[in-house]
Amino acid sequence: MARVLVLVLLSLAVLSAPVAAAPKPKKCFTLPELTAEREVRHGIYLREASRRCQGRFLPDSVKTWDTFEEANGAKFRAAVARRLKAWQREFPADWQAKQNHADGSIVTYARNHPLTEGFCENIGELLTMITKRGYGGFSAQTKIIKNEVVQAYKACQ
Repeated sequence: MARVLVLVLLSLAVLSAPVAAAPKPKKCFTLPELTAEREVRHGIYLREASRRCQGRFLPDSVKTWDTFEEANGAKFRAAVARRLKAWQREFPADWQAKQNHADGSIVTYARNHPLTEGFCENIGELLTMITKRGYGGFSAQTKIIKNEVVQAYKACQ
């Protein structure tokens, strides 16, 4: 009986170790985390918007986005990983639901924005810029949504 109790206590200690080792929330996001957040959000937006404009207004928008995303896959994966760590740290109990909500709002916005020639011309210009300037141009574009991200998440000082 004592051996079983010791085994149970050891098992509980082992199982609870990762929870205890989890970093405590900082109640803010670092500048690299905010940059990653902006890049992921802008990538979601451009992906969705390029799919909406495909065909009628921008015949190659999906191909343009997919080519860019594939060429910069390692950078996107790094941004997604940095963002994930920050969300898990700041919202340990429900990070996935909060992140899904944030991502879903971007998708909903992009999918429900009125599909006009002007909207798609804007998306076409953004896609042309990132095609010419690469990931640096893409990252520069994310500064247009900086205020949105900083308003949503406090920056660490």
